[in-house]
Amino acid sequence: MNHNRGFALVAVLLLVAVVGIVTATVLQTTSTEIQISGNHKQAIQELYAAEAGLAEARSRLRKTMGTEASFIKDPAVSPDPLWTAYVVGSPDWSPSVDPGYAPHETNVLPVPGNPTNTVVQPNSLQTGLPYWVKIRHKTEYDAERAGHKPATPHYVDLDGSTSRHSKGNRGNIVYFGYPSKTSTAPVSLTTNASTPWLPIEKIVARGTATSGTVVLEEEVVHPPGPNHLGALHSSGDVSLAGTPGEINGHDACGEVGSLPPVVYGGTVTSTPTMQFNGNPASPQHSSLVPDPAPALGTLNAEAVVLNGDQVNQQLGTALVPMTFFAEGASFVQPQGIRVRQTRGSGILLVDGNATLEGEVRWDGMILVTGTLFLSGEGSGIVIRGAVWAGEIDHQGGPLSVQYDSCRLQAALLTVPSRVRTWREDF
Repeated sequence: MNHNRGFALVAVLLLVAVVGIVTATVLQTTSTEIQISGNHKQAIQELYAAEAGLAEARSRLRKTMGTEASFIKDPAVSPDPLWTAYVVGSPDWSPSVDPGYAPHETNVLPVPGNPTNTVVQPNSLQTGLPYWVKIRHKTEYDAERAGHKPATPHYVDLDGSTSRHSKGNRGNIVYFGYPSKTSTAPVSLTTNASTPWLPIEKIVARGTATSGTVVLEEEVVHPPGPNHLGALHSSGDVSLAGTPGEINGHDACGEVGSLPPVVYGGTVTSTPTMQFNGNPASPQHSSLVPDPAPALGTLNAEAVVLNGDQVNQQLGTALVPMTFFAEGASFVQPQGIRVRQTRGSGILLVDGNATLEGEVRWDGMILVTGTLFLSGEGSGIVIRGAVWAGEIDHQGGPLSVQYDSCRLQAALLTVPSRVRTWREDF
């Protein structure tokens, strides 16, 4: 009897021990899973915060109506390789938290009315989101860190130097555009000369939580539109009947060398009163005239849609250019959408035919996939920027077209930037 009681006591003690071990294991496993879940939740919060930082930076690199005060852009006339801008949400932010901080760079914190501000103050458009963002131009040093070598190039090197660069000497800016007049697709490139193309922008966003940080980095580009071969481009025929008229390929901005006044793929006819200036100072036939249709597809994202003829309108302003899109086939043919007695600034995209008539002033880019009809009255049709069309039919009246790379750049900044690369840094 006593023997049985002793055995029962031992069994109970063993059972208690097993239950204790199992309970401890369950508690430890549960605690670990809770910790893992908490870490995962924190990591997700950090990731979302960093993504929000990238989104704000991309939106502020685009200038549209209502965003001009928050628009971020290198204010230098020619892009500065040392331009660096921060977007922060806390007055306690310090450059010391940025491992890539370089005191010789501009390190601005743009605020409305002061794009060169260097005083630390919140300039984010978001409130309560734990991130800060750094924006700067991509340089040769960045490309070299990513693996660029002469044998394995990441960009078209037009600056004539293959020397390596450093954090203290980042080299030239990497642009996104066309390296030559024969190029049919935009690529990354460097150059020592002035260029109409815009820099590739590098954005680094850091999302923080209780004790961790997620770092996201992406490169974005401003779509460059079609290549610039002249002031007036037509992949088909060109008929110029205006009296008087002038088409000028000299860059009014002075940033780019002179271009031909007209580049065409079909035939060209003009009256003796039409004046041509540029280099060379005469219309040039080329099989490389860009087809307007592919370029239209890269530029019409989030454009303002024009559903009716535009008469006595103001479309965009010099301060805030805008992008407009019209489906030409939905208008009366053959003239398509009519733009009459109107001033505009930005990009006018028409998939089909279009007519400019009366007194029209446009600063920026006009791109028409069909036929562009021109019929000036009074002071006529004045275009400062460049024109691309399938065909051009100038039916009479004053006409003035002046190539202007600065107005084209300003117009392209109204188009949403596009992400080329994205990665998470650890």
